[in-house]
Amino acid sequence: MMKGKVLSLGAAALLAGGAFLLTGQTNVSNAQDLVGVSFIENVKPYLEFRPRYEYVDVDKSGNKEANALTIRTKIGVNIGTVLGVNGLSATLEAIDVSALVDEYSPQRTKYETVADPDNTRITQAYLAYKFGNYVFVAGRKYVAIDDHRFIGTVGWRQMPQTLGVIAVAGKPIQNLDFLLAGVYERKFVVDSGNMDWSLDKMPIVLDVNYKVVPQLKIKGFAYLLTDIHNTYGVKASGAVNLGNGVKISYLGEYAKQTDPYEKDNANTKPDIDTDYYRVKVGASAMGFFGNVMYTYFGDKNGKQKGFSVPLATNHKWDGWADVMLAGAAGGFDYGMNEWCFSVGYKNPTIGKVMVAYLTFDSDKDPGTVGKSVGSEIDALYAKKLTKRLSFLAKAAWYNADDGYYTGGSLKGTNDVTKYWIQLDYKY
Repeated sequence: MMKGKVLSLGAAALLAGGAFLLTGQTNVSNAQDLVGVSFIENVKPYLEFRPRYEYVDVDKSGNKEANALTIRTKIGVNIGTVLGVNGLSATLEAIDVSALVDEYSPQRTKYETVADPDNTRITQAYLAYKFGNYVFVAGRKYVAIDDHRFIGTVGWRQMPQTLGVIAVAGKPIQNLDFLLAGVYERKFVVDSGNMDWSLDKMPIVLDVNYKVVPQLKIKGFAYLLTDIHNTYGVKASGAVNLGNGVKISYLGEYAKQTDPYEKDNANTKPDIDTDYYRVKVGASAMGFFGNVMYTYFGDKNGKQKGFSVPLATNHKWDGWADVMLAGAAGGFDYGMNEWCFSVGYKNPTIGKVMVAYLTFDSDKDPGTVGKSVGSEIDALYAKKLTKRLSFLAKAAWYNADDGYYTGGSLKGTNDVTKYWIQLDYKY
């Protein structure tokens, strides 16, 4: 009964909000009858139901094991033409996250944390105007740049991350594309991480990509995050087909982090001077694949914090146990050397199987503890059951050593075990 009420309210809010955004009023039928023009055309609704069970056990933490059964319900609509203007489109979307079994924090105290509390939110509400090779966007939407290493949707969590943006993306010449965006809000996976900025002090995102040849793509980027830091970087990536289904891929990336260009919510600008780099090599053949990746996060270097990526989908890169989340989002005081070795097999009939082994070591000696942070094993099985329904099971086992410091606090000193079972139905 409660679930039905939530969905009804969410659908009503979505429809009413859409009418207001596009027309400035909630009842447009009379106006349409008078002028003979449809305010919206090419309407394509979509739905998603994603139930998931998550188990969390943190050794010697003093909390009870978490058992969370949650469901994500997504209701959205893509509107192909708005106000009869060619090229003007809109997207409206709402997500409800509800706990069916709530033996986890923050739903209940003295349990381990699962970052999927009850929540209902308008996740997307934006207008887009396409003119030639350019698209102009304004509103709240998902923003994922490349592989989510710096800016992502955190789509693994039931309530994803969205950004409020005023943006332009385009392809001025062949093989060259760019994104320039101002960010006025961040809606995080939990409301405590939400942020807002004044329009004259917005974080600025600039991303420029150029395909030199089919086997090489280069990129330059600048992510100027108000109150947090400025990040400037370059990246080269590509893949080489060796024939007979054998492909080699590679990636090299470097970034420098400095003080933010502006402050809005902060009393003073953070003092930042650190860097980062990542190298990855992969191979695939006949459904088998393997990757080796090394990631370096710079330390504080005598300043306020180490290299950090607070808008990234860190769950994707720094171990599924999420032990490194605090350091990746807030900076590792003594830096971090991270190795990831992964192998797997993917076949439409069998599905996808993958196993990864990760090691974490502080780059500088903390002095109070050793440099060996810990290691982790991750495993996954995913299968598309029907055209609309998919299944996923995955697990993470983190084995703690000395842990790491972030913001002066010691983290990662407890073994962690996590399991997930998930269904995902999309319509």
